[in-house]
Order: sequence, then C-alpha cells, then structure tokens
Amino acid sequence: MIPAVRLHPRHDQRVKAGHPWIFSNEIADDVKTLPAGGAVDVFDSKGAFVGRGYANPRSLIAIRLLSRRRKEDIDTPVFFAARLRDALAYRTACAPDRRSLRLVHAEADGLPGLVIDRFDNVLTVQITTLGMEVRKDAIEQAIREELAPDGVILRGDARMREMEGLEEERRLWFGEVPPEVAIDEHGVTFLVDAMGAQKTGHFYDQAENRRFAASLSKGRTVLDVYCNTGGFGLHALKAGATSVVAVDSSEETMQRAIRNAAANGVGDKFEGICAEGRTTLEKLVGQGRRFGSVVLDPPAFAKSRKVASKALVGYRDVNALGLMLVEEGGFLFTSSCSYHVEEERFIDTVVEAARKTGRKLRMVRRGEQAPDHPVVPAIPESRYLKSLAFHVTTG
Repeated sequence: MIPAVRLHPRHDQRVKAGHPWIFSNEIADDVKTLPAGGAVDVFDSKGAFVGRGYANPRSLIAIRLLSRRRKEDIDTPVFFAARLRDALAYRTACAPDRRSLRLVHAEADGLPGLVIDRFDNVLTVQITTLGMEVRKDAIEQAIREELAPDGVILRGDARMREMEGLEEERRLWFGEVPPEVAIDEHGVTFLVDAMGAQKTGHFYDQAENRRFAASLSKGRTVLDVYCNTGGFGLHALKAGATSVVAVDSSEETMQRAIRNAAANGVGDKFEGICAEGRTTLEKLVGQGRRFGSVVLDPPAFAKSRKVASKALVGYRDVNALGLMLVEEGGFLFTSSCSYHVEEERFIDTVVEAARKTGRKLRMVRRGEQAPDHPVVPAIPESRYLKSLAFHVTTG
C-alpha cells in the first residue's frame, strides 16, 4: 500500500502546472512520517490525485514526482525503460547527428535525481537523490536492456548527495570502460576521461554555443578563458581561427585541452596557460593584448540565491576585463551557468561592464543550453545556462 499525503490549501498550483517538486512546508501531513526514498501518492487539499513520487523526510524538497498516472509503478525496470526510450527518442529527433551527448537530464526528462551522459558507448550516471538511489537496481536493469552500453560509471560526487544523506562515490558500475573515450562534437574530437573528469565528464550543455562562437571566429585570434578541455577554442580553430590562447586553473584539465588540440591537428595554433582566469585576464590587459574574440565561460559564481548579488559583481569585473581585451569590431562570448543569476540581470551586468570600460555593445545572440539539456517551461530550474554574444566597438 503506497502511503498518501495531502497538500495544504493553495499550495498545489505550482505542482499542478507541471513542476515535480513538493516542499516540506507544502505538505499538510507530518513530513517526518514519509518513507525515506519510498513511493508516495500526493493529493491536493480537496482529495484530487496530483501525482506519484518518492520522498525524503530530511530534505527541503520532501517529494519529487515521477508520474502523474495513479496506476503507474515507479519501482520497476519497466518504468525506467520507458523513460529511457522517451529520452532517446527526443534526442534522436533534436540531435540526430550526435551520438555523444546528455541522454537523461533529470527533471526535464521526468527523472529527477538522475543524469546520464553518453560518450559513444560508455555512460556516466549521476544519482543525486535518495529516491533514485534506492531504485538503482531497477535503473541498472533498464540501462542494460535499453542502451546496452559497453560500460557504465557511477559519478555520485555531486554536493546534493550529501544534502540527501548519501555518501559520495565514483566507481565503475558495470561493464568495461577504457581510460579515455574519443567523442565527436560537431566535427571536433574530444578525448574524455569519463571516470576522472569534472561533473559527468564533458560539458555538453555549451555545444551549440561553441558552434555559434566558432562561426564568428574565422580569421580571428581567440582568447578562451575558463576553457576546461578547450571546447570553445578548438571549435574556433576548426572553423578557421588563426590562433587560440586558452586559460584554465587545472593542470590536468589544461593538459587534456592541449592533447585535444593535437588530436584535431591544431596543436601548433593552441597555446595553453594553466592559471586562474581573472588573474590572467588582468595580466593580459596589463600587457596590452587584444583578441578578435574573447570567450568567458566561468564556473557558477552563485550556488544559491543569497549570493546572487555578490556573484553579479564578479561577473561585472570579469566581463570588464574581457571587454578590454576585445579588439575593435571583435566579439565577446560570455556565459553564466548560475541558475540564481537571472538573464536580464546578467545582461545588465555586462552592459555595466561595457559602460565602465568605454565599450559599445551590439547583442548578436542570446543562447542557452543545448537541446540535449531540455528546458521545461513549468520547471524554471531546468533553464540555468545563459550564453550571450556581443559585437564590441569603442567608437
């Protein structure tokens, strides 16, 4: 018998509109009695069925819905297999030319707490919630049956696991995984360490923004700051950029970026600098350097709403330095992956940076994450990446 919980009056509008999260203060029943990781049925204050999900009484998000169908069993491999087929069908339609991509994007694919990235025939699986952790066996069976990968790595090292009362883990789940997998992203080769790299192995979310930035970089010198494994710079070189200076603070990541440049036959045009991003920007400004395109793709400056204002100051200062390095008539490509930094405030911050440095901007494009990281309008949190392109002049 699946336990039932009822919501407080007027606390059901958001979830009825399609959001899968139910916070503890929205539940009329005693949250402490919820089954840890277990299935629960949710009803509104009038007794109408809202959905079925899993619970965690120690989490602020006490319930995450998996289904709006009362008879659907969320604890079987059959359920997860169906969701995997839906996720795969969507990506086949939206990204037919890409085999390596994000295959499951948590809430946006109806599977909150589960992220799966594909690297050719190797998968990395990130489980971030207790409800998904207790369903790990069902998930494994579904993956084996529907995706038949050569090997799967569990990347349970996200900060959310600690909040959910779970231990961190990073290990081979099943099958065999080579030390390195070569993937293709719009004609650019990346050598991925699926076990040891950051997050789930590769930042697929910027794929379309990298391709767009590359389209405006032909014949230009490019500065790629916070470059990770060289994504923006390598795309630019393959599209005809004359040279790239790439900056990242991780020695291991920078060495992989240099190896990626060699794998694409552009190693002679790729200069890697292992140093902190802002410090390097300041040094380059002091040297009087200028570039045809400047790319700024920093890590999230705001991990919570309460630090969003402070993060905007950081974005302003970094973008001001970046703008000073753009030559007349060049381009600035700048991103924020902080969900708590709203797009309009981010744009205002870049405009403020331009005013501070005497630059004039024309917005060329507003971008977001690639289609393999789908955005669900009813789930604002599913849209986190803001990517802006500007034409820069001083006159």
